[in-house]
Amino acid sequence: MIYYLAIFAVAFLGSWLLNFQVRAMATTRGFLDYPSERKLHTSPIPYGGGVGLYFALVVALVGLYYLYPPALLFRNQMLGLIIGGMIVVLFGLWDDVAGSGALLKLTAEALVAVFMYYMGFRIDRISVPAIGTLELGYFGIIPTIFWFWLMMNAINLIDGLDGLAAGVVAISAGTILVITFEQAQPFNNFLAIIVIGICTGFLPHNFHPAKLFMGDAGSLILGFLIAALSLSTSTKVPTMLPLLIPFLAVGMPVFDTAHAFLRRILRGKHPFRADTKHLHYRLMALGLSQRRTVLFLYYISAYLGVMAYVLSRTSAQITIVVVGLLMLGLFLLAENLAALNEKSRDSGQQ
Repeated sequence: MIYYLAIFAVAFLGSWLLNFQVRAMATTRGFLDYPSERKLHTSPIPYGGGVGLYFALVVALVGLYYLYPPALLFRNQMLGLIIGGMIVVLFGLWDDVAGSGALLKLTAEALVAVFMYYMGFRIDRISVPAIGTLELGYFGIIPTIFWFWLMMNAINLIDGLDGLAAGVVAISAGTILVITFEQAQPFNNFLAIIVIGICTGFLPHNFHPAKLFMGDAGSLILGFLIAALSLSTSTKVPTMLPLLIPFLAVGMPVFDTAHAFLRRILRGKHPFRADTKHLHYRLMALGLSQRRTVLFLYYISAYLGVMAYVLSRTSAQITIVVVGLLMLGLFLLAENLAALNEKSRDSGQQ
């Protein structure tokens, strides 16, 4: 337990302290996010917090390597996280500065996913009830790419309010830690603790009113880490679909992403074109403050996390049914919020 506490302290303090330097450098160099119609802040805010998150990750992994002797056995996974994370952050910074199209972003994410597949973070078999275990072999690269796509873009798309992305990822990592803590998987526990540490260390800079934004570099690195964590801890036994529990643990951003894509496609719009119809924007349109909206979404994430923990101890059949019902409930919530938004808009025009 002392090792877990030490690594959490390293991750938390590393993220907290390093991001003071990021704030100062971003302000000095004019790396600022200026207000616009789609943005809620009213004055320029420095961004690039993803750099601080990444270096805090590196510091925590190096600390793990030297503080915990058996970490030598995890060298390949740690190297994969450091190299893969560096690629993600560099692309995210480039995207923050110059912008990139959806095709380029998906291509970069796919290349990172392929690299992580070969570093051991992969979907190599799927256990389906009543069918059995399907060994995927090298075809596992395909679902691995889709999983990284899903996680990275989900966190990227929910990063619209101060503290939302970092808090949701911390809650999701905490859920996965609780589920896997009883299993003999020390690296997975350490990785979850590191993710929680760097996210909570970043929140003093990012919670409303934010003094630093993470930018695409930050949201993409957090999505990358939660994808790697969920693949590393995935329970691949014949009684359970391997990624269903991690999927539910990160269910709020995943659902919001899927709902956004479906909404845009049905309206004839590009699925990657940003809008203000996400769940958090709709809650604010009903009159909730930014802080209350973020705390409400923390609650939803925590609720889904508790459900994930409960379902991790049940049969796959029950898990599938309950996950389906929960996703349906979130869909109905989003649609009812949309109807309330339309009603309040109509009332305001009368």
